Amino acid sequence: MAGTICELRPQPRVKAGIADSGQLDARYRMSGFTLLELLVSITIVALLAATALFAWRVGVSAWEKADTQLEKDRHVLAAHQLLQEQIASMVPYEARAERRGRAVFFQGEGETARFVSRYSLAHRAASGLYLIEYHVAEQPGGNPSTSLLSSRTGGVRAGKQLLLRETPVRGNEELGARIADIESDPEGFRLRLPAFERDAETVVLLEGLQECRFEYFRLTPNAQPEGDLGNWTDEWVSRGNELPSAMRIHAVSSEDSGDLRPVTIVAAIRNFTWQPPPRPQGVQGILEILGIRLR
Repeated sequence: MAGTICELRPQPRVKAGIADSGQLDARYRMSGFTLLELLVSITIVALLAATALFAWRVGVSAWEKADTQLEKDRHVLAAHQLLQEQIASMVPYEARAERRGRAVFFQGEGETARFVSRYSLAHRAASGLYLIEYHVAEQPGGNPSTSLLSSRTGGVRAGKQLLLRETPVRGNEELGARIADIESDPEGFRLRLPAFERDAETVVLLEGLQECRFEYFRLTPNAQPEGDLGNWTDEWVSRGNELPSAMRIHAVSSEDSGDLRPVTIVAAIRNFTWQPPPRPQGVQGILEILGIRLR
């Protein structure tokens, strides 16, 4: 057309591979995530971490409880083995009581037992004889004890305790001095000793007991294998130079103690009768006693 002037303006150049602004925004939205998505992801990770931590704590708590219970059971079994070996190693040791004559040292009652044994808790490898004293006593409230159990498993529990005290035996006169009286009975006699008193040498073997008592087996003379071999009694009456042929400890733990319950420890006494030493015969026997050997 005449008189018309067309102005040519340069068009903006578009980079290769990039479309208009709408396509550019769409690509930016596809390559990232929103703040809401970030918050949801953090929440899920936090919940997973909390669940894992809770499960770990439950597992550790169960492991500790099982380990503590196993430790207590091991020490209870160790105490049982000690009692069995100590009772089985009992010997009929004859004590000489002043103005009361001689008697085999053994006191057997329902909650107290005293005897002489070759086996010692404190001196297991050492030879010799030891006065063993067992006693059932009430747990002193709030007073920590020297215990095979509480020292390793922790805690002081209410109930009864089985106490142990050991004393080396140095002679029958010293042992006889402990005898307060020899009480006569129609069936024999009983040794009476002073009441048991707790001291620094006392060890707690078992604690947290609801019940604990001692019983002693008397073998029937000339008993037949198919007949009645004997009977159990809660108080020993000696009929001569003899010990019970067996002894048992019946222990029942408290309901809240968690220890093995109930438990009956039975031990046969290897040497339950006392035989006097043979008298020396002639000069040769006297020389052997004096340690003189003729060649």
